Amino acid sequence: MADETRDCTGHEQLSIVLRCISDEPLKNNNKIDKNSIFKEYLLGLVKLNEFDAESLSMEIMKFLSFFKIDIKNCIAMCFDG
Repeated sequence: MADETRDCTGHEQLSIVLRCISDEPLKNNNKIDKNSIFKEYLLGLVKLNEFDAESLSMEIMKFLSFFKIDIKNCIAMCFDG
């Protein structure tokens, strides 16, 4: 997940979060532990200078590339507003 917001000094930044979905959720008394299905990890924050869709996309791609995360393993959903 990626979302932009201002930090406490007013600079725009992009937060990059990895959401993992378990294919083997934990079970407790034969009931699925819903907290074990989704895990989220903050990978980092990116300072932004441009805010158009192309610039945001490029920053996300650079970030994923730096951590060697294959874009083919990512699912994108876009919401604005």
